[in-house]
This record gives sequence, structure tokens and C-alpha cells, in this order.
Amino acid sequence: MNITITEANYNDVLAMRRQVMYPEEAIDFVKLPDDDMGIHMGAYEGSTLVGVVSLFMHPNRSVQFRKLAIRKDMQGKGYGGALLRWLVDYAKDVKLNRLWCNARAEATGFYRSEGFRETEERFSRDGHDYIVMEIVFGQ
Repeated sequence: MNITITEANYNDVLAMRRQVMYPEEAIDFVKLPDDDMGIHMGAYEGSTLVGVVSLFMHPNRSVQFRKLAIRKDMQGKGYGGALLRWLVDYAKDVKLNRLWCNARAEATGFYRSEGFRETEERFSRDGHDYIVMEIVFGQ
């Protein structure tokens, strides 16, 4: 695995989100209202985009990552973990207080394996159950 993580083209991010998360929906369904405020990152194997994630700053030096998606044929090969480790390193480098996400309930084990802990916050949306997971720094 020769992975490079860098900013990605927004249209490529949308296409990956749709392909992985909501293939039955129109592309507009995967757009977030605040996408224009996000930083959209891609994981590349050579020049091939294999995964995406979007970052959004919140008050108190907190960053939320959203729509982490790895191409179906590349899942289970370490790309998601590599993206999460990049996010954790980024958060530490810029001295953020908290890195968090709304994890699908079936994915909590993956996030726990990368150092995230479940919070008490839970909700359902679009037919999926979510649990807020986080890493708090400096504690």
C-alpha cells in the first residue's frame, strides 16, 4: 500500500460519497449544506482515489470529520485506518482539543480500534443509527 493523503477535488469527493454510501440516491443527496466550509481530503493509491473524508471546524478548537468513505473494492485493506490516523495526526499537529464524528452504529468497532471512544450522544437519520465518537486531546 502506497497511500498519499491530500486535498481532493470536490466533485470527486461527491462521486465517492455517492458510490460508497448512497449509490441509489442522486448526487445532490450526498452534498452537505456546509460543504463549502469543509476541507475535503482524499486517500490515493498512486493516482487513484480510493477514499475520502471531509473536515469541519467547530468552536473550542474542535473538528468534526464527516462522510468517511472508502471505495467498496478497497475496503478492509487499511485505507480507512490510514485516513483516521492522518486525521488524528493532523488534529495533534494543529493542537485541536477534540476530533469527532457521527459514526454509523455498525462501524463503532472500527473507530474504537483507532482510539475513538463512544459518547452518550446517539441519533437516527436516513435509516441509519449513529453514535458520536471522539478523541479528546490534552487530557
